Amino acid sequence: MAAPFKKQVKVLLEKDCVFSIGIRLGRVLELRPEGYLVFWDAWTAADTGECHESSAGVISYDAIVTENDYGTLKIVRRPMAKPVDPQQVRRSERLPIEIVRQRFRKQYVLAIQNLLDKRELKLTRDDFCKNIVAIVAAGMQRYREYLAAQAIRYEKRGGAKVRKSKTEIERIVDFHQGFKSGHTMWKWYGQWLAKGDDGLFDNYRHCGKYKRYDDATDAFIVRVLSKLWDMERVSVKSLVESVQAAREAENERRERLPVPAEKLKMIGYDYILRLIKENAPLDHKIRKDGWDKAYKDMHTLGVGIETSRALERVEIDEYTVDLFVLMESTGLFDHLPASIKQILELDGKARRVTLSAAIDVHTRCLLALQIVPKALESPLRYTLEMIYTDKSPIADAAGAKFGWPMVGAPEAIVFDRGSAYVTDDAYDILAHLGITNLGAPAGKPWLKPFIERVFRTIHSDLLLRFSGRAFSNVVERGENDSAKRASLTLEAFLGWLVRWTVDAYHTHRHSALGMSPAQAWAKATKECHPRSLTSDEMREVFGVRTRRKLGRSGLRVAHIDYQVDEVMETFINSTAKDFEILRWDGDIGTISVRCDDGPWKTVSASDEMWIGKTDTDLRAWLQERAQEDEGERIARRDFINALNDESYRLKRLMGLISLPKTPADLTRDVERFMRHADTAERRHAAGEYRKLLADLDGDQDFYGDQDPSEIGVAHDGFGENVDDFDEVSME
Repeated sequence: MAAPFKKQVKVLLEKDCVFSIGIRLGRVLELRPEGYLVFWDAWTAADTGECHESSAGVISYDAIVTENDYGTLKIVRRPMAKPVDPQQVRRSERLPIEIVRQRFRKQYVLAIQNLLDKRELKLTRDDFCKNIVAIVAAGMQRYREYLAAQAIRYEKRGGAKVRKSKTEIERIVDFHQGFKSGHTMWKWYGQWLAKGDDGLFDNYRHCGKYKRYDDATDAFIVRVLSKLWDMERVSVKSLVESVQAAREAENERRERLPVPAEKLKMIGYDYILRLIKENAPLDHKIRKDGWDKAYKDMHTLGVGIETSRALERVEIDEYTVDLFVLMESTGLFDHLPASIKQILELDGKARRVTLSAAIDVHTRCLLALQIVPKALESPLRYTLEMIYTDKSPIADAAGAKFGWPMVGAPEAIVFDRGSAYVTDDAYDILAHLGITNLGAPAGKPWLKPFIERVFRTIHSDLLLRFSGRAFSNVVERGENDSAKRASLTLEAFLGWLVRWTVDAYHTHRHSALGMSPAQAWAKATKECHPRSLTSDEMREVFGVRTRRKLGRSGLRVAHIDYQVDEVMETFINSTAKDFEILRWDGDIGTISVRCDDGPWKTVSASDEMWIGKTDTDLRAWLQERAQEDEGERIARRDFINALNDESYRLKRLMGLISLPKTPADLTRDVERFMRHADTAERRHAAGEYRKLLADLDGDQDFYGDQDPSEIGVAHDGFGENVDDFDEVSME
C-alpha cells in the first residue's frame, strides 16, 4: 500500500520523448527518481544573440508540470506515436467550412461503399462513370438524412424554435453543391481508402488568398502614405483622397511616357485602411487622436490590480454630475442651521452638484457617496468618515429595499493629486488612521479605473433618466437648455442616488466579479471581517474641537449636559473652569475633554437618552422642540397684555402711579446728581483756598475785586431762593 503522505508525481514525458520549452529543444534520456535526465540541444538567446552549447542535466517532474501549466511545454515527437507530416494540416487547425465540406464528401463515399457491398457497383473508374446517377442519388439521400439527424438534436419540446449560435451554424452549414463526374467520385473514394477521413479534406483553405494589387502598387501607396504621417489629426478619409489624387497624377504621367505603362488600379477605402494597419497603426492613431487617447485605446492589458480581501484598496475621487438639480430648501433640510444651508447654496437655482465617492476595489461596493459643496474645505475628511460609518439608516430613510452595511477601515487609498487632496489636513487624517496613501498623478484617470467606471455608470444608468442633462459640448447640446429643463430637486436627487446605490448598483451582477457587489461583500467579509474603530478613535480623528466653561451642571455642549464624577470633583476641588472639548457627530453620547493641556478623558452625557445617538438625532429633537403652536402663542400674548392692563388700572386707583417729570425737573435732577463731584476744573473756578470763618471776620481780601454779594448768589448755581433740602429724597 502506498504511503499515506507520499506526494503523487505527475509524469508527462517518457524516454526518447522530444519536447521544447520556449526556444530550447530537449530529448529525454531516462526517467530518474529525482526527475528527467534531458539532453538539451545548442540554442541561441533571442534577446542577446548569445550561443549556448548543448548540455545534459536533470529537470524535476514538478518543473515540467509547471511549464505545462504555463503553456510553454510543447511535444515535438513521442517515441510510440506516428511521426507528424509537416505538410499535413492538423485536425484542430481545420476551419469549420472545411469540416463541413469533408462531411459532405464522406456521405458520398459511404454511399459508394454501400453500393459496392451490394454488388451494384464495380471497383473500376469506368463503372463509376457509368453509374454516376445512382451514386449521386444515394449520396444525396445519405446527406439529407445526415442533415435531418443534425437538426433533430437541436429541437425542443413543444415545437419551440431554437436559436443557434454562430459557432453551431458554422458547424452544420448546409452544403448543397453536387458533383456529377464519375472521375471525381473515383478520386474521393481512392483518397478515403488511402488516408481515411483526412483524405477527404480539400485545399479550400487556400482559396481567395490572391492579391488584388501587385507589389509595385503597394509600394507606391506606402510611399504616398509615408509623406502624410506628419499631418495633425489625420483621418482615413483624407488619406484616401490624397492617395487617389496621387494615383491619378501617376496614371497621367504613365500615359505621357514614350511607351505608355500600365495604369494603377482604383484604390478604395478598405484597402488603404488595411495598409495603414499593416504599416503604421500606432503612428496613425497617435496623430489622429493624440497620445493620451491612443494610449488609452491601444495599450495592452494584463491581469490588472489584484486584491485578496475587502477594503485592501479603496479609490476616492470627485465627479461633477452631468445633470442640473434644483437647489431648493425642502423638508429634508429644515433641521439644518442657516450656515449649512448657505454652504449648500439652497437658493432655488438650477446647478450641477459635485459628488465625492469611494469604492472598494475587491468587491466593487460603494463605501461613500455624498455631495461636496464648493465651500467645503476638506472633502476627504467627510468622505473618509462616511467609509467608517454604517450607512444603513441612510438607506432606510431613503426607502431602499436593501441595507448599506459596507463599513470598515481601509488599508490603502488611491486618489489623485487634486487641490483638495494635497492639504496638510488630508495627510494628517490618513496618518492618524494608519492608511497607506497611494497618490496618483492628476489627469491620469486610468490609474484609478474602478471609481472612474462607477462615475460613468452613474451617468448612464441614473442621470440619463431625468431631464436637465448637461452636455460636454455645444454640438451635443444643440438647442437644449439644461437649466430650464431641470425638474429634480436636491432632496429627490439624493434619495434616488441612495436608492440607485443600494437597490440597483449593489444588486446588479458585475461581469468581473461573476456576482453582484453585495454578494461579493458578503463573501469577502465572511472570510475576513473588516476592522472597525471605536468612538474614541473616531472622535480623535474626526472630532471638532471647542472650549467650554465648567458649571454645576457639568459641561454644556450643543444643548446637552455632560457630567461624570470626575468632572463634579474637578468643579468642587479645582480652580480649573475652562475645558477643551472634542465632539464627534457620529456619537454625541460621549465627548472627550481635557484641562490645562492634560490627557484626554471621556465624559458621558448626564441624560442617558443621548447615549449612542448622533448629531442627526439631536437636530431632529431640536426641530420638534422648536415647533410652537400658534394658538398657544396667541393665548399667552393676550394673557400678558390683559395682566399689564389690570395692574395699571389698580395702581391708578391706589395713587401709586408717579407723575411724569417736566423738562425743568429733569434738568434739575441732572445737576443734582453731578453737584458734589470734586474736579480740577471746579477747584480752578472756585479760586484760592480760604479759611472756614474768613467771611465772618470781615476779611475783604478774600473776595478781591469781586462783589461778595455776587459770589454768594452764584456759587452753587441755584440762587438765593433755592433751598437744598426742598428736594425729594433719593428714595
